[in-house]
Amino acid sequence: MRTFATFGLGSLGSISFQHAIHALPADRPHGIASDCWIRLDEKLGLVLEPSQSAAGATGYFMVKQAGIWQRLALKSE
Repeated sequence: MRTFATFGLGSLGSISFQHAIHALPADRPHGIASDCWIRLDEKLGLVLEPSQSAAGATGYFMVKQAGIWQRLALKSE
């Protein structure tokens, strides 16, 4: 009986946590579809671009500065 109660409470906690994640405000850059946006932090996100090839996913990072989302440009030397 204890095992069942522990499993039930653990599952309920998991569902509550998942609901809390999805309850975050939809703070994403203008023009980015919700299914292409992965918010990693309140100031960092990832945009996944739709790909027509089987080579894999492509995308880019965005950083929020002064309340505005800006694309992160990486420099290589």
